[in-house]
Amino acid sequence: MVTALNQALAECGVTQGAWIFDAALSYDGVFQLTLPGLEYPRRELTDRIEFLGPLPASSSGTELPDWWDQVGERPIVHVTQGTIDNLDFERLVAPTIRALADEPVTVVASTGGRDVESLTDLFPEGRLPGNVRVARYLPYGALLSRTSVMVTNGGFGGVQLAARHGVPLVVAGATEDKPEVAARVAWAGMGVDLRTGTPSPERIAQAVGTVLADLRFAHQSAAIGSVLGADHDPISRILAVIHEDALTEVR
Repeated sequence: MVTALNQALAECGVTQGAWIFDAALSYDGVFQLTLPGLEYPRRELTDRIEFLGPLPASSSGTELPDWWDQVGERPIVHVTQGTIDNLDFERLVAPTIRALADEPVTVVASTGGRDVESLTDLFPEGRLPGNVRVARYLPYGALLSRTSVMVTNGGFGGVQLAARHGVPLVVAGATEDKPEVAARVAWAGMGVDLRTGTPSPERIAQAVGTVLADLRFAHQSAAIGSVLGADHDPISRILAVIHEDALTEVR
């Protein structure tokens, strides 16, 4: 992968070293679509990098499910394995549902595009517990504004959006960059890192209970997410800088 990246950069006139993460030093500016509160402080971090926060949650035509008005007023716990590492719901989604089946919460699960039956078939007679609602996709803007805790395998984009909405997290990540994302969540004080990709229902229940009971997690997540301002728009910022640089070149 690094060789292919270096070749592509070379074709664009950019000389790239052997280490992929040095790429930022090759440009006049780099936009990072992350929240600064989830970045470790580093002396060598160049001022060429500007943290813009996550892209807005895209509705992409996703409508609220038919059961949305039946969710009620109990705390919502959202559980997801994202759209990549979701071939085996026994890793996180199903254990979370079992862990919270008798708790006074509503569990809202997303299958990340897979058929809902791929989840319901894991339960006796294909029936989920009464406090569970599930959909293939969910409109994150509407969902996260009502969510009390998000249980996730640590997908980068989902974690960023959760922080942007002030939602604390329970993270169980073991693939791709997910263990690192989980570590940052714990370091930032906005959630619990279970340090495994296959937690038991008991561990999940304990972690969710901890995050619900200790409001410091929610307060810290809200603080990290609000630092850029409620009306911050990363796309507009990028376009403004490009426009400004273009005018500078013309002058």
